[in-house]
Amino acid sequence: MNIKQQALGGFTKDSDETVLVKGKTVLLAMTGNANFETPEPTLEVVTEVLNDYEQKLSMAKRRGSPEDTAAKNQARKATEQLLKRLAFYVTQMADGDLPKLLSSGFAVSSLPQKDDVPLPVTGITVGDGRQKGQMRLDFDKNHSAKLYEYQLCQIDANGLPDEWGESYTTSSSRQNIVAPLVPYQRYGVRVRAVNGYGRSDWSEMVTHVVR
Repeated sequence: MNIKQQALGGFTKDSDETVLVKGKTVLLAMTGNANFETPEPTLEVVTEVLNDYEQKLSMAKRRGSPEDTAAKNQARKATEQLLKRLAFYVTQMADGDLPKLLSSGFAVSSLPQKDDVPLPVTGITVGDGRQKGQMRLDFDKNHSAKLYEYQLCQIDANGLPDEWGESYTTSSSRQNIVAPLVPYQRYGVRVRAVNGYGRSDWSEMVTHVVR
């Protein structure tokens, strides 16, 4: 799965002054930037909102009345919203090109690391379903997973597995009903976790005789 770097448009954890500095940095970097010729929103609109925020921030720091603080907070919110839209535009136009992303003045997301891939699935149990020819599959929830994949294989009379079948997808770790299956046949099951950064290794195989 190809994960592309993005322009970061989130500023909620930044101080008021930091939001202003970052906004001015982006505005300076984007002005006349050949990589981003038709910004959305326009730089004129961003300039107007930034200037308004700077003015209201200065008044709130100088006088500190509740009205000034409320006006500053409202102006900050408008600034954050515009910068978030602009970051989305930059991400779409750059399409993962790091030099282009950096030229925008926005901070850039890091590439996923190996540790971002989910850990293997554990706690797998299989049992009878409610009806004949069914099997229930449960396993421990993997908090780094978005989805799970599982595969089945038949186990022969010598206890050896045949080839694994196709992969099935589920979003739940509990009460997965696998059907239709051959009654009195022993099946093997294995599971792996999936997220935006990749797939875990397959789990250990667990077997069960379908009733």
